[in-house]
Amino acid sequence: MKYLKYFIFFILAAVIVLAIYGAILESKYDIKRSRIIKAPAEVVFENINDFKNWENWSPWFETDPTMVTSYPDTTSGVGASYSWKGKSGSGFMKTVSLIPNKEIVHQINFGKSSMPEVYWKFNEVDEGTEVVWGMRGENSFTEKFYWLFKGGIEKNTIPVYDKGLELLEKHILTELEKHSFETKGAVDYGGGFYLYKTASCQIQEIEQKMNEMFPVIVEYMAKNNIEASGKHFTLNHKWDEQNNTAMFSACIPVKERVITTGDVLTGYLKPQKTFKTIFKGDYKFANEAWEAAYNGLVAQGFTEIAGAEPFEIYTVGPNITKNPAKWVTEIYIPIAP
Repeated sequence: MKYLKYFIFFILAAVIVLAIYGAILESKYDIKRSRIIKAPAEVVFENINDFKNWENWSPWFETDPTMVTSYPDTTSGVGASYSWKGKSGSGFMKTVSLIPNKEIVHQINFGKSSMPEVYWKFNEVDEGTEVVWGMRGENSFTEKFYWLFKGGIEKNTIPVYDKGLELLEKHILTELEKHSFETKGAVDYGGGFYLYKTASCQIQEIEQKMNEMFPVIVEYMAKNNIEASGKHFTLNHKWDEQNNTAMFSACIPVKERVITTGDVLTGYLKPQKTFKTIFKGDYKFANEAWEAAYNGLVAQGFTEIAGAEPFEIYTVGPNITKNPAKWVTEIYIPIAP
């Protein structure tokens, strides 16, 4: 009986000590991890902003393949949400604020007394985008005891966030590499007037030259109140792979013939029959796209007109989206009737 009394006193003392220790533990926390991903901030932001994309990289889906998620009609932007049930329990997350391409803040509910914030920050750096993923909040008295016996909230959160950022990078880099070529066949191209600048350069310098020439034409049009009547395009005059040189024009279509001055000139693309191919993806796959276009032309029994000037129209480009996987280029090769 005597030993039982001591044992009870010991248990009570231990409980009191733990209670005091738990009470003095820091309640507030702000845990964050970061990783530099070689991708534009816009691409990373878009991927995280839509909760449906999380299944592609979330570390919890990797550790618990049985997890079941539910989505409402709105899964991106402020007010978006999703819920889940898995081996470790259930939860609910909602987007409460965001700054496009800069920051996202969610509120998460694990069914406990506190509801911490999960936040993302996207900082553009020379190598791409520094992605910061964090969680901040304040533990209740009960939660402090829970994490005390789990080894601490940081010990449990940091490895998961590190793994999640690793999986996010892998997914995004894979997405950026996506590209496709679709041969549409023979089409009648209507032609029309355009303003242009011409350059000769090495083949690998073409994109740099384009980035220099198009702004000059755009500025000229703005100064002279000239409206574009279509998308930017390039007209290929000469292509010499043996000597690694090319001659091309950067062009912007206009409604009518314009009398120009200076080094911005007016041209006319005559109506003609062409073989059309749609190329989706980064411009680094352009050579493959042109090869696919010519292979499709031959496969369908058409013949390119000798000395003709193929052209490509930039339907969707970097001026519309920073995601190269969403760029759309139309390739036209003049063919014999």
